[in-house]
Amino acid sequence: MKQVSLPRRLLIQVAVAIIPVLIGTLGYHFIEGWSLFDGLYMTVITLATIGYGEVRELSAEGRIFTIGLIVVGVILVGYLISNLTKALIENEIAAAFGRRRLYKDISQLNQHFILCGAGRVGARIIDELRKKGVDFLVIERDEAAAERLLQEGVLVLMGDATSETVLEGARIRTARTLITAASTDAENVYIVLTARGLNPDIYIVARANDAPAERQLIRAGANKVVSPVLIGSHRMAQAALSPAVADFIELTTMTESLDLFFDQVPISKGSVLDGVKLKDSGIRSFQVMIVAITPGDGQMVFNPEGEQQLWAGDLLIAIGDHAGLARLADLASEVGRRSTSKP
Repeated sequence: MKQVSLPRRLLIQVAVAIIPVLIGTLGYHFIEGWSLFDGLYMTVITLATIGYGEVRELSAEGRIFTIGLIVVGVILVGYLISNLTKALIENEIAAAFGRRRLYKDISQLNQHFILCGAGRVGARIIDELRKKGVDFLVIERDEAAAERLLQEGVLVLMGDATSETVLEGARIRTARTLITAASTDAENVYIVLTARGLNPDIYIVARANDAPAERQLIRAGANKVVSPVLIGSHRMAQAALSPAVADFIELTTMTESLDLFFDQVPISKGSVLDGVKLKDSGIRSFQVMIVAITPGDGQMVFNPEGEQQLWAGDLLIAIGDHAGLARLADLASEVGRRSTSKP
């Protein structure tokens, strides 16, 4: 059974209280011939059991009506008080359980993503993280924005991401990646400094609004700095100079109309890909194209040839559909060796 929200339950209580007031007002008006105001006044003092006395002399019918109104008033007041108390208690219990569940969910996070800031840029990042199906936590200090995200089912920790206590609460020491998308460069720099001090091994992606901030963020400890202004201006120039290329990039990175995606896949030690040539790997059999390879100890190789040797630690930059990329990930892991060794 669906639980009724507290504001709606309060509205129902008000409606229940108004109905006997209307009945009493109209009853005195038609039985005794009083004005609506006198009928309303008599009804209110009767239901409230104040005992000011009769407004005017009542007839026998009027007194019988008043007795019934008093009985209704006593029952009504008891009903309203009990239901209001119940609603408030249930609301507090629900809130307490909600907080306990939130803390429990956060305490179970491991190798997760932390997003600092849920503004316009942060909202798009949340969409991408949801599409990937990864575990992530948002740190947001704006109460309204945090409440909206919680209603959408997003795990949110309300607080200032520049605070060590808040980052510790987000389990930064066990996190995989931190993304800072605050609105100001100064805040992003401070978040990066604090996060790097708490977890020297975490991968940090930071937002920058201008070129000087990019250098500061790198010095502060960011692994990757992204400038929405720079990317946006580059995309606009590309759309004007090479519209076909711009359309291709947009279709493969910003829409799902082609079911085509870029992804990075590391080759694990013990994988069937470890030590084989690209042409002998069988990767192309499931509609995946390797556009680049980053060796564990070398420079990125674009458009690798078939003779390119694959080794554990290499990072494959691939393009394909979800199914093909999932098969490549299995093949590049120890799962691939186990599956190929079955009789």
